[in-house]
Amino acid sequence: MSLTLWRGEQLLGELVRRPARHVDAERRAGESPSFSGFLIRATNAAPLEGVWQVKPRLPGFGLLQHALKPDIVAERYRNTGSSNSDAPVERAWPVAADAPPAVPVEHQLTIRDASGRVYLPQSIAIRESRFEPKQFAGVLREAPAEALVNGVLWTIHAVFMSEIDSPEQPGTWATD
Repeated sequence: MSLTLWRGEQLLGELVRRPARHVDAERRAGESPSFSGFLIRATNAAPLEGVWQVKPRLPGFGLLQHALKPDIVAERYRNTGSSNSDAPVERAWPVAADAPPAVPVEHQLTIRDASGRVYLPQSIAIRESRFEPKQFAGVLREAPAEALVNGVLWTIHAVFMSEIDSPEQPGTWATD
């Protein structure tokens, strides 16, 4: 099944599922359905930044967004003194004084299937990873070649509330 990533009504690209690993082959009982994969950017897609959007399971709260710094693979093991955990909630849009912050519909990340059906995950993270040329061969053992552009690879992880909310039938995410 062909899946695409959208921000509002703007196509960001095609999603390619990460290869299944032995430990991922069966979802644990009660675990929410999820998708983990790579983004092949659409031609002329808008600029992209790493974000994590999450819908709290509390009444009255809208979709929240947190910034995710790029993962610069060559610097992973250097102590830089900062991490993604200190990234604040983004508020790049006006919020009414009496309303909790929420991501406007035109900025919400959604997944669509080939028929155009829209899926809004409970949680979705899109992250930029930067690689040096000497690391490309290792990256391409798992990621499709089209996903690695100028040393940049975008990954996505989405979690859905239930099987009904996910883009495929139960059990097919990790077995294809």
